[in-house]
Amino acid sequence: MQPRTNGRGEQAMARSRLTSERERSLYDAVLELLVESGYEALTMDSVAQRAHSSKATIYRQWSGKPGLVAAAIRSMKEHHVVPDTGTLRGDLLAVAKTIGQVAETNAQLFAAVGHAIRSDPQLAGAMRECMFKPNDEVFGAILERAVERAEIASDNPAVRYVPGLFLQAIVSRPVLEGRSVDSRHLTDLVDSLILPALGVGQHRTQPDARARKS
Repeated sequence: MQPRTNGRGEQAMARSRLTSERERSLYDAVLELLVESGYEALTMDSVAQRAHSSKATIYRQWSGKPGLVAAAIRSMKEHHVVPDTGTLRGDLLAVAKTIGQVAETNAQLFAAVGHAIRSDPQLAGAMRECMFKPNDEVFGAILERAVERAEIASDNPAVRYVPGLFLQAIVSRPVLEGRSVDSRHLTDLVDSLILPALGVGQHRTQPDARARKS
């Protein structure tokens, strides 16, 4: 009998034989090794050793390293709650904080797979499913509400670029600049880049008491 596939080229005939705990231990081993040694240096042997599993067990589940790494990355997928603060700016700051925390936590992992993504469609697809698609859905809901509140125009061409621009600006900072994604950076990103692009304009805070006195 030919093995079934799951639509991403991964063999699925024996997947149900692994318990969720065993599968999790394999994924954790993959993610740890990616951070420690990078994608190119990761091997099925090293995963088997780290997870205290046989290499045969891993090959029965996944056809090779690309499928295994892609599955491990997909296991990180989170379903983010769509914030509803009552304003576009408040919603953007809330989702920026969530994305910033994910980027900060996984900066080393993103750096480890960054080069391989460009040459491995399966890995790139996993990253899109794990990171980009959930955030596209969140941004879609936020921007739709902003249109309903008449905060932004529905035909603003920037709407389609905001999710990707937002994510890239946050994820790239720890990797490219070696700096943390702090609250000031997130606020500046929303106020100086995202809101003006959407036609809202810069948010201006009220001067503090010392400024008023001077």
